[in-house]
Amino acid sequence: MATTSFIYHALGLVGYDHLKTEYKNGAVYHHVKRKHDERYCAGCNANWHHLTMDGRFERCFIALPIGSRDQCVVLHGHEQNCSVCGKTLREPIAFAKGKRQRMKSFERYVVELCEIAPIKHVAQLLSIGWDTVKEIFKEHLEHRLSKRKLGQVHYIAIDEFSVRKGHQYMTVVLDLETGEILFVNEGKDAEAVLPFLYKLKRKKARLSAVAIDMSPAYIKAVREVFPDVDIVHDPYHVVAMVNQAIDETRRDIARDLYDTERQCIKGSRFLLLKGMENLSKNGFDRLMHLTEINEPLYLAYLLKEDLRMFWAFDNEKSGRNFLDHWISQAKDLGIKHFTKLAETIERHRQGLLAYFNHRISTAPLEGMNNKIKTLKRQAYGFRDNWYFKLRLYFIHESIPAFPG
Repeated sequence: MATTSFIYHALGLVGYDHLKTEYKNGAVYHHVKRKHDERYCAGCNANWHHLTMDGRFERCFIALPIGSRDQCVVLHGHEQNCSVCGKTLREPIAFAKGKRQRMKSFERYVVELCEIAPIKHVAQLLSIGWDTVKEIFKEHLEHRLSKRKLGQVHYIAIDEFSVRKGHQYMTVVLDLETGEILFVNEGKDAEAVLPFLYKLKRKKARLSAVAIDMSPAYIKAVREVFPDVDIVHDPYHVVAMVNQAIDETRRDIARDLYDTERQCIKGSRFLLLKGMENLSKNGFDRLMHLTEINEPLYLAYLLKEDLRMFWAFDNEKSGRNFLDHWISQAKDLGIKHFTKLAETIERHRQGLLAYFNHRISTAPLEGMNNKIKTLKRQAYGFRDNWYFKLRLYFIHESIPAFPG
């Protein structure tokens, strides 16, 4: 039989006496009442000396389960008349919030389960509604988000990810030091990120640098709010631009060739996109064969490989000299796609050289995008957009995963 010690240690009920235990419909019901000398006024906090009991009520609360058996706490409460404030109020209930019919300890248990399992499974385990589990977890995330500080943010990365088909995107801002997503908003233009940047400014954040791709929208937004902060262009996106230029060059050359040579050029797409260190012996031999078929395409490949060395330099001076030489070579190559690429890199030259002062990139955010996709897939989509954002704000901590 349960005792006052049991409800204290197992259910977290402090200041209550155990009256009796009932077993109904497979559940355990613990009847409790407030200890007399633990009473206080809900209006003015006057202690039990100033209170007289005036009326009764009963309330039932969902408590922590024991294995697969549900538990409930039945409170035998009183209305209390206070001689200090003159009010007659129901006794305050410290172990539950407001008019909710579940204990705070139960809600904490729900939160702990939601951090390691999907909401649907938590609801099935605890025999409560899916919407109830979501409400509890959502409130918990909102509370934690409200406590997050932004004043110590130094390095951030900004990028977008696809929400669903039809070119619908969200902009994500990541703290590169803590790995936390700081902001999520619909769209991928300047308006999508400006509210957060202004918030950072109001919080007097000591922002040192921002890692972004060469998107004019994001650059404009950062410069509008933080004109003196360094912008660092991401290596991943720069290399992607070079890969696109070499692929477009390959297509142009293939269109002007015939028969065997054309087939050889057409079949070299993935060969040209690979890094030289990843080529097999057969792949290297095929690359050498391209020199005989089309030397400009081979030279374009070497330029692509050379640019990857840019981020390996130790200092800005060496990087600047290398970049100037690379831009000159790309223009001299006489291929329109590389000429255009060289002009683009020249315009964003300062953003590339800023890497040597801060050594940051959007790579952690690219990895986070994979986690976001996994979260969406496991949840089969989110109907509540705000709840989806809340999950993203804490996705760095854990992701619900299926067993296996």
